[in-house]
Amino acid sequence: MAPPRASEFSVDDVGSFDDEALATFLDPRDGGVDPTLLGIALQRSDARLMRRIVAALPADAAARFSTSRATAAADSMIASAQRDVMEVLLWPLVYWNDPDDYEELISGEHLHPRLLDAIDLDARTVCDIGAGTGRFSLAAATRARHIIAVDAVPQLLHRLEAKAAAVGITNIETRRGRFTALPLPDRSVDLAVACSSFTTGGPHGGDAAINEAQRVVRHGGDVVVIWPQDPAWFLERGFQYIAVHGDRAVHFRDVATAERLCSRYYSADAADWVRTHDSADVPFSVLGMSPPSDLCLKRVE
Repeated sequence: MAPPRASEFSVDDVGSFDDEALATFLDPRDGGVDPTLLGIALQRSDARLMRRIVAALPADAAARFSTSRATAAADSMIASAQRDVMEVLLWPLVYWNDPDDYEELISGEHLHPRLLDAIDLDARTVCDIGAGTGRFSLAAATRARHIIAVDAVPQLLHRLEAKAAAVGITNIETRRGRFTALPLPDRSVDLAVACSSFTTGGPHGGDAAINEAQRVVRHGGDVVVIWPQDPAWFLERGFQYIAVHGDRAVHFRDVATAERLCSRYYSADAADWVRTHDSADVPFSVLGMSPPSDLCLKRVE
């Protein structure tokens, strides 16, 4: 179910993406944005945005998009298509348009140190896929030889760079790229790690993204997914599952921040819990999430 914040965006907000981001976030593979639904959802949008989307999509998807946009649909069908598209695109829109909220959301999600201990990081070259503002990269930099932090959102990578510079970290390199087209050569890193960024479907995951992660890892290296959305999905694809006893709550900056973010990104019930308990420390169970205390790992043979 989409969080309450979804009501603040409309499908026309996809126009805020630059052309590279359109190609990234509208990728239809592995259950990403369905181009037929997208065409229905955008039937009343301006022609310039339509041209940009057609240029961003693969040829077959562009044809489906154009056909569905040209086929008149009832208001109810358009509204339904818009909801479906926004369910896929909400988080990319947040990352792109409101990095401050993203920073506040993740700042209280503490990865258990034993998760890092379960990964062979020492003196290795690491690709951090979907690096965001550096939650994993900054924690791993003291052990890794070199980290290539990849993300589709430049605004987040700029923040990562500023954080690294502020504490004197010099072994993190940022590159813009997507899950299904990492900007690295074949067999060029020892580890590919996705920390709270890899889903079981597009545009943030799926089989195409797993294959791409495996492409860039040297033989004998590992693909690691920290805080997997659905561990069983990864187990079916040859991953191992590792869990530790981790922190059971998100630690927001203060009660007001906790209430605001819960009401925008989780639920009215979560916001009510914050008010009732007057607490900035909100259990993951209240948010309807599992804690960040597990990972899935696959050796690349």
